[in-house]
Amino acid sequence: MFSTPRLDASWYLHREKLQILSDYVNQCSVNGQTVKIGEAALITSLNLMSATLFSVEFADFNSDSSQEFKEVIWGVMECIGTPNIADYFPVLKKFDPQGILRRNTFYFEKLFAIFDGIIDERLKSRGTSVKNDLLDALLDLNQKPDPELSRDDIKHLLLDLFVAGADTTSKGNSSRGFSYEIVIFCMNP
Repeated sequence: MFSTPRLDASWYLHREKLQILSDYVNQCSVNGQTVKIGEAALITSLNLMSATLFSVEFADFNSDSSQEFKEVIWGVMECIGTPNIADYFPVLKKFDPQGILRRNTFYFEKLFAIFDGIIDERLKSRGTSVKNDLLDALLDLNQKPDPELSRDDIKHLLLDLFVAGADTTSKGNSSRGFSYEIVIFCMNP
């Protein structure tokens, strides 16, 4: 799924997501609204990942319905990025003094529930449509008589891919270089 020829073949998807970002920035400019570059980059990245993995978009620039998903992703990134004192003092692990384990559990359960919904939906539609995305490939491995991956394996892999992609985007958002590149892109689409 992530081989070079396969990624090169999906250039149209990258171009489409960048065009949507450009249209959003242009619309904000026309309306005199400010653009939250970090949030716009995260939404674009999430949509690129979700389109690659599931053939659907999870977030929208102007939608309240996608706000919950964005909050879940931000929550996961916050928990993962927060230094945990219990990692340095193992005696504190069972007390969870910063509440990181509790928050991680909350956000991971929400994300797994979203993945469960997507997997269930895909399993129902498998006979009628083929998406040929990562989820289909993973479900093929899961549906074999002797499954190579369990449903939990699939959900954890999807979690890893989303968190890694979102975390990479958020780290880029904090640097001036990324913001500068977005500004240059918007000035010269």
